[in-house]
Amino acid sequence: MPEHGAYKDSKKLERQMASLYVLNTGRQQCAPGYGWGPGVRDHYLLHLILSGTGTYTVGGAVYELSAGDSFLIYPNTPVHYCADKEEPWEYIWVGFDGLDAPRHMERTVFSADAPVRRQWHAEALAPLLEDIYRAYGTSPAARLAMAGRLYLLLAFLTEQGAAGGGGEREESAASIAVEYITSHYAQPMTMEELARHLSVSQSSLYRQFVRRYGISPKRFLMEYRMDRACELLSEGNYSVQEVSNSVGFEDPFYFSRAFRESKGVSPKQYAAEHRRRR
Repeated sequence: MPEHGAYKDSKKLERQMASLYVLNTGRQQCAPGYGWGPGVRDHYLLHLILSGTGTYTVGGAVYELSAGDSFLIYPNTPVHYCADKEEPWEYIWVGFDGLDAPRHMERTVFSADAPVRRQWHAEALAPLLEDIYRAYGTSPAARLAMAGRLYLLLAFLTEQGAAGGGGEREESAASIAVEYITSHYAQPMTMEELARHLSVSQSSLYRQFVRRYGISPKRFLMEYRMDRACELLSEGNYSVQEVSNSVGFEDPFYFSRAFRESKGVSPKQYAAEHRRRR
């Protein structure tokens, strides 16, 4: 990297059907006054400022940030960030997403109400972000390497959150339900059984789930099963019945009908199309 002058090294990847994965990573020394937005991202994006200053605007709040500060952009949240005209910032970042990303992020030091950390463990964050950046590649091995390093980053953020760095958050029935669904989706499950397992009423679980995730728990279970089915259909020569049994459907005909309603094609058509791309 050049030591002086503006530069940008942005590395991007395609979306995946995975629990957690890196979408992009990079470093940038911004030109004076360089900014992005206002606009929204469709994934999580964590920046650590290495030098210089700038502003991050979200939710009507304007944060003036400098070296050692970090800021998190949440999906589908209008933001604007801009380098200072006199001392433009240099930062390193990672963009990520995945089926389990919201659940993991709930436990970290960041929150939608507190998306900025000032002078907070920069000496630990920098090498964690640097490791992801250096591991970049498009091969399956490189993707796994980046995902592994991303888990280490989120483990650090979660550990600090549990230690009081961001304040412990009481887990609601909704977040516990997500954990249960993602761990038991391969088993037959009704919403009545799920609510009973959590010791709440179905109506209470439904309200909490919709308020937190924007969909019903029943719909979340169905979409999670369909995404897992897509992974199996893309990665191996499994029969429709094998995939159906693996994602919690006892009836392969019902599974095929549900899959078509969700993805617009039959399981066999999906498998044929995505295996050709490999």
